[in-house]
Amino acid sequence: MSALDLLDVVVLAAVVLTAFVALLVPGRAAAHTAFLIFGILLAVLWGRVDAPDVAIAEAALGGGIAGALLVDALERRTPPVPGGRETPRVVVAVIVGAVAAAALVAVVREIPLAPAPLAAEALGELGRTGVSNPVTAVLLNYRSLDTLLEIAVLVVAVSAVGAVSREGVRPLRESEPIRRALALVLVPVLLVLALWILVAGSSQPGGAFQAGALGAAALVIGHLCGIPYATPRGRGALAIAGGGVVAFVVLGVIGLGSTGAWLGLDPAWAGAAILAIEAVLAVSISVALAAIFLAAGAVDARRAGVRP
Repeated sequence: MSALDLLDVVVLAAVVLTAFVALLVPGRAAAHTAFLIFGILLAVLWGRVDAPDVAIAEAALGGGIAGALLVDALERRTPPVPGGRETPRVVVAVIVGAVAAAALVAVVREIPLAPAPLAAEALGELGRTGVSNPVTAVLLNYRSLDTLLEIAVLVVAVSAVGAVSREGVRPLRESEPIRRALALVLVPVLLVLALWILVAGSSQPGGAFQAGALGAAALVIGHLCGIPYATPRGRGALAIAGGGVVAFVVLGVIGLGSTGAWLGLDPAWAGAAILAIEAVLAVSISVALAAIFLAAGAVDARRAGVRP
């Protein structure tokens, strides 16, 4: 076994171990910490299997947005019920883990050893997609309808949290000068990095989802550190998030008129169209994820008598 193979085994074992720790450890803080470590290790594992696009998304979403939600939930946690029993939770965790392991084994046994024929076919048509990154080609050319539905689901989520919070948003917090100064430096860096990942997605790992996650992280960090800028909320956030769906529908109509196929892209302008739609999607995803996070604390703030 080579050193790289041993590294893969160690990372895989660490992923499984941290998952069980996150499920079974009794303390909330320890469980949240284990879950964040699990997300980071999972991103490393995706990178080791040559899936950098998924690795970037996992790091930004699993370790970024999900981490912020968990930390915020931990800060606003309710005290445990006295006399509560941990046994049912442990039993459920073990059962779920066993079922997941059995499903994983069943799936792995069905994976063909030879590459799927569709992979060679997709790579063979890559020159007609307008991009040189096969993942971007799949998401926004070959299977663009799937991406449209994913964005639609995100818009529904924004609408739901907006209805629950009644267009409220967690109040802007006063922050220490050091944290505020750090945010003033970190937020522009995240936005520039998101822009770079967006543009790079046409030819290398990156794209709208990864850039949108980084943009959402910048919005969340700025709000939590007391930077007073326009915070997406309510109908405004829903309108911006819905811009991705509208842009996809417009692209579908243009493709139908130009190529005769819904969401069809002519190779002459496919590259420009994909970059434009990815830019709109990145903004929509950023605002949608930030709106979901910011609305999560609005109900608790209203119950506490704090006006948003």
